[in-house]
Amino acid sequence: MQRPPSLVLAGACAVLGFLLVTAASSAGDARREAQPRKTELIDLIQRRRSLVAEQDEALQLLRGEVADAQRQVARRGRLDRADADAAATLAMQAGTVAVKGKGLTVTLKDSARKPNTEEDAGAFRIHDSDLQLVVNALFAAGAEAVAVNDSRLVATTAIRAAGDTIVVNFRPLSPPYRVSAIGTDRKAFEGSQIARRFDRWTKLFGLGFSVQQRELTVPAYAGRVAITSAQPS
Repeated sequence: MQRPPSLVLAGACAVLGFLLVTAASSAGDARREAQPRKTELIDLIQRRRSLVAEQDEALQLLRGEVADAQRQVARRGRLDRADADAAATLAMQAGTVAVKGKGLTVTLKDSARKPNTEEDAGAFRIHDSDLQLVVNALFAAGAEAVAVNDSRLVATTAIRAAGDTIVVNFRPLSPPYRVSAIGTDRKAFEGSQIARRFDRWTKLFGLGFSVQQRELTVPAYAGRVAITSAQPS
């Protein structure tokens, strides 16, 4: 005996409704189970960042104490003074002491414009390679000490990308990116090929690029100096 179409339709709707309710309930349970893990991960990241900041501060204090001790030793005699001066020169070359003086601050920003296509999106953002080019141009123009967002660059520093984030000295940076350089000749930098490129890119893509000359302080390198033996070239 054939069932009326209305009963068949009602039965199908009931089964479909049951399946939808079951699927929604399962998805809700999965989200509720994942939320504590997500919260725990966020808390762990924040604690680790706070720990790194505290250790950086403690390292700066210890290096200050070492510098004070070296100055005291330098007063004891000419030989000790020569040793202390040599150590101070090495510390300057290694980037483990802060430097003050006249220099340039180059600020780089992502564009506020929206790209036409997803393929063009990269042209509207600052990349790790852009920072590398700017840093190299500053050194070529006479920079003696350089920092990116207050992270001092030394011989072992790497500027690289981790996904969409730029990392310097294994620390993630947030835009805008401020490259501070002491001792740079402004005319030499602004006449460099990379500076002229950025002047063109600001017009084409709306990237932020500005150069300011002022008195500034480049902080000491906060990481571990891994070189065990070296001599000036």
